[in-house]
Amino acid sequence: MNLSVAERVQHELLPRVSKPNRYLGGALHSPHKPLADAEVTVLMAFPDAFEIGLSNIGIRIIHHVLNQRPDAAAELTFTPWPDAEAEMRARGIPLFSLESHAAASEFDLIGFSLQYELQYTNVLAMLELAGLPLRTVDRDRRHPLVIAGGAQAFSPEPMAEFIDAFVIGDAEEAIHALVDAVKHAKREGWERPRLLRRLAQIEGVYVPWGYETRDTEEGWLVAAPRPGFPARVRSVWVPELKSEYYPAAPLLPIGEITHDRLSVEIMRGCTRGCRFCQAGMINRPVREKPGQQVIEEVLRGLQSTGLEEVSLVSLSSTDHTQIVEQVNSLADALCASRVQISLPSTRPDNVPVEVARRMAAQKKGSITLAPEAGSQRMRDVINKNHTEAELLESVGTAAREGYTSAKLYFMCGLPGENDDDLRAILDLGAKAVQRVRTEGKPGFKITVSVSPHVPKPHTPFAWAEQVSTAELNRRLSVLREAARGKPLTLKYRDAETSLLEGVFTRGDRRLGAAVEQAYARGCRFDAWTEHLRFATWMEVFRDLGLDPERYLRERSTALDQPWDVVQSPVTKKFLVREKIRADQAAITDDCRLEDVCFSCGVDACPQRPWVKQPHRPVDLSQAQAAVAHSRYGRRARRGRIELAPVARGPARAQGVGTSIRFRILFEKGAELRFTSHLDLMRGWERALRRSDLPLAFSQGHHPHLKMSFGPPLPLGYRSRAEAFDLEFSRPPAVDLAERLNAVLPEGLRVLRFRPILFKTPSLMSQLEGASYRVRFPRSFLTEAGFTPEVLAAALRREASELLALPHLVVRRRGEETSREFDARPSIAALEIGREDLDPVLDCHLRFTPRASVRPEEILSVLLPAGDPRTADIERMTLWSEATGRRLDPLELLFVREPSIARDSRTPS
Repeated sequence: MNLSVAERVQHELLPRVSKPNRYLGGALHSPHKPLADAEVTVLMAFPDAFEIGLSNIGIRIIHHVLNQRPDAAAELTFTPWPDAEAEMRARGIPLFSLESHAAASEFDLIGFSLQYELQYTNVLAMLELAGLPLRTVDRDRRHPLVIAGGAQAFSPEPMAEFIDAFVIGDAEEAIHALVDAVKHAKREGWERPRLLRRLAQIEGVYVPWGYETRDTEEGWLVAAPRPGFPARVRSVWVPELKSEYYPAAPLLPIGEITHDRLSVEIMRGCTRGCRFCQAGMINRPVREKPGQQVIEEVLRGLQSTGLEEVSLVSLSSTDHTQIVEQVNSLADALCASRVQISLPSTRPDNVPVEVARRMAAQKKGSITLAPEAGSQRMRDVINKNHTEAELLESVGTAAREGYTSAKLYFMCGLPGENDDDLRAILDLGAKAVQRVRTEGKPGFKITVSVSPHVPKPHTPFAWAEQVSTAELNRRLSVLREAARGKPLTLKYRDAETSLLEGVFTRGDRRLGAAVEQAYARGCRFDAWTEHLRFATWMEVFRDLGLDPERYLRERSTALDQPWDVVQSPVTKKFLVREKIRADQAAITDDCRLEDVCFSCGVDACPQRPWVKQPHRPVDLSQAQAAVAHSRYGRRARRGRIELAPVARGPARAQGVGTSIRFRILFEKGAELRFTSHLDLMRGWERALRRSDLPLAFSQGHHPHLKMSFGPPLPLGYRSRAEAFDLEFSRPPAVDLAERLNAVLPEGLRVLRFRPILFKTPSLMSQLEGASYRVRFPRSFLTEAGFTPEVLAAALRREASELLALPHLVVRRRGEETSREFDARPSIAALEIGREDLDPVLDCHLRFTPRASVRPEEILSVLLPAGDPRTADIERMTLWSEATGRRLDPLELLFVREPSIARDSRTPS
């Protein structure tokens, strides 16, 4: 039986992995462009778990930009978690795309987003799973072109032998020239070397194949260009953040992701000039998105997704010149919908009181501030241009306006740091505690979080020494000692992770062999503490004759460094000047605030005083009008919609203008069978928010929809009988099924509904059992060695014997524990039948407290040779036998409980 990759993913992989929603696809608003119709197909790859990768704004932007091209189709993929990788290797399933589950090797181009040094082994895992040779020199025109971008492209040498081309800087425009070159190469049948030479002529593209290496006096390998290749590759940046770069309807995944909210970029770049901050240097110049554009993007994004929170994203969001207008306008617009606003990056010296007040009014939570250093001397060294008084004032403002806690981020191991500077970190935290107490907020919590400083390329500290592992551990002990007795919480990162990060961020091509060896020895997900194999990395370095501590040494500014093949927006001259000022603990002001240019090297900088143009004021009503007529979601389904009959009786119905509850029955189709109950509830909540129905919310600082679901459906099941109760603030004047089916994702469909007109017990308390149908796909029969006839006979025989048993002990295993229970009381009946000539097993099961058996557990007893995870199980109905016959959830609304009948006038 020859199955496609997509079929093998559905039938062989998803039933066997811990979190199948990582591989499902099916995100709302996916473009779904046919790959066969595109001249160039691109697989956007993020070398980390799905929930991390899809939280990244950059990969979403480029995915959208590419899919706007009529000649291109782009899909997404992420690193399979170790359990999925093992299953894929065991069954020969290649790396596949998220949307169509197409094999990665079928794409013309695979583009990696490299955001962190400890993702490198994941890149190799993905290349090998795709069936590609790991190294550029071993690939030819039969293979997809492998490119990479992101922050780590500014230090490309450790991965230079695995990546065909790096895009340096903003890719929104550069990606078009690259795709055009690939399209031309396909048409003309170019060999790979010719294509690589062509790519090297594109501005912002670095092709490592075109460079040899030479040793410097310090012993580093640096890139030396072959004829026809540039000596240095300048990064590229887009002059404005055009609305066309951002999808009007952002991807909305079924599963939960790390940043499970609407993230709207409001500004790119930063001119504060923190000397440790690579992002602030490589993302220059500052480009502000006009406030009006921000408001419209937020309103459109919320309307199309139904998300409960919006985050205004930038390196320093409160530095946006219109941040107060934006927050005020959004707080006014989103108050009724209970959508919360967050600012992920806030400077300690720049928290406008009005912003703090408006945000605290709609979300009582934590504020995050980054002083970075405890003493004023160290803050001057790193150019963190704020004072202790300003920090304490920001903490006091947050406490006064309703926040409940503050997280203060610091670094240790900074150039010139001593033990007194370390102790000053905890002293500053203690002063923050005292400040909030003076505001009358004794319950306000302060958390001090400390990360080791890792010198990054293209910063003034790029040449500084990184403290050794032993010294870093000593400094962490100083911090722990200083924290004793202080009313705060101290958290810190381990030294092992920072060592590896420091090795690779300033590393040369020698490290490519280390990445390959570590990958071959099982290293994956090195950024995850539970998966980091630090001892393996040390063995690899030792076997290759590499001293990792050597990469932490101070470097000479006069000599070439491995990353110098790339030219960031700021010049080396400016960075060296800033390094000297750091040695003098001298501050360099923010050029945007002082309206003066410090000649950092950015060409045609839009922030120069004689160029900068002010934004027009924000007009909320205009933004609301611009998105008022937009509707997002799938088209309404054709077909008969069944409206359940309304019960009649003497009880007083809920009148117009008052809240009213409905009971809704819905179908969970095969598309969503591997969606968890929590993800299903989340999907429903967001669909309801998209529906524009008059929803009822709970009270308090964390309002939620007033809805209650029936019994959770186990992962891997589909259903035609799910139910929930939903409250509206007033009677909806539309057909609920028609309205909801228009906004629900594929795989969910409202079947029936009816109002709850009387006081009714909760849905969970009314239901007594459920009926399931088990179908047996061909893959199940093949693995178990059954024909349909043999299977039917075995089921009849084994079911008869099981039903004759007085007891049936079942062991249920959880993630960490297991328990045994008697499942026999839970089994009401087992019936073997036929469906389209194939045998099926119908299980009628009672909900028995702590002993409710599941169909797959029964299947394990009946057919031990088969894998119950690969069976197709569908819940056919939920029922109660309170009246002597089985009633479904809607029929139960006709039943009058004795306790209710005594007070029939009580409204629901």
